[in-house]
Amino acid sequence: METIPDIARHGRGAGSGRSGLLAFAVFSLMLAGPVGARADTAVDTDAALPKTLPGAPIEVPLDRGLRLEYEAYFGGMHIGSARAALERRADRYHLSGEARARGLLDWFSEWRGRAESRGTLARRTAESDGQAAHRPPLIPKPAQHRNRGEWQGDPRWAILEYDADGDFESRRASRPDEDDDFTPIPVGATDGTVDPMSAIVALSEMLASGGTCEATLRLFDGRRRYDVRVSDGGTTQFARNDYTIYAGEARACRLEIERIGGFRAEQSKYSETARDRTVWVGRPIADAPPVPVRAEVETAFGRLVIHLVGAYAGAERIALDPGRDIMAEE
Repeated sequence: METIPDIARHGRGAGSGRSGLLAFAVFSLMLAGPVGARADTAVDTDAALPKTLPGAPIEVPLDRGLRLEYEAYFGGMHIGSARAALERRADRYHLSGEARARGLLDWFSEWRGRAESRGTLARRTAESDGQAAHRPPLIPKPAQHRNRGEWQGDPRWAILEYDADGDFESRRASRPDEDDDFTPIPVGATDGTVDPMSAIVALSEMLASGGTCEATLRLFDGRRRYDVRVSDGGTTQFARNDYTIYAGEARACRLEIERIGGFRAEQSKYSETARDRTVWVGRPIADAPPVPVRAEVETAFGRLVIHLVGAYAGAERIALDPGRDIMAEE
């Protein structure tokens, strides 16, 4: 099994700083709460609030990138909308996303989230190639990750910086509320980590080269430090319906999450009972890279399902409701 931060090992900087990933990147936006925990040697200053974080990922030109749109349901209720954009040019990548709560969840939380990651795509060295024939020819080396969220009007944010080798270097973040209680992040635990969005790029490259969903991800998003073990669940055929645009074969990636630190000391009943996390990855557009097309998380109180409802690249545009702004107020 490949350990993806092979792509960020030997980290030199001490890191600073509710269930699942952005089924991978966009999904982590949907499933995560506001940023705010401390890590060892954290630098927290509200004066550094990143006012320049883009308001939407639509800035990526479609002739150079891929835009995706998702809707989330829990127990059959509509609870969230999200969109993401991936741009790759030569040896560089830029993945951005935004998400918002819907329905009763929006009434309760007024949650909004945005995030983006930038970095380079590098050739693997002989040292890292090993004997794994399925490994991709390119690996992402993050340069910067930024995220910002609001929960009941309270903003939280974080900026992660990486050195030229893609090794985690530093963090700036908003201060947590005084009554927030987070589990500690051990000293040195953020070394050798990548952000969730860059991890998505790594897995996409792996699958694009013919590999399977077999990896261990060491992730730090500015608040939470956690490991994700990804195992392959084979392929499934999907048909387009009233909830999704995707039709065709997709590979199931099963996720197991180990919390290291930076999580709320008292988890919600949904997070505590979450199990059977699966993300299906496929190609909604033939020449586009593999991306999440569906995700499911089982809990004791119902099932979370995330559907792909739109995919846009160049002149090819597929959507359940063409022309609709998925992030607009209802």
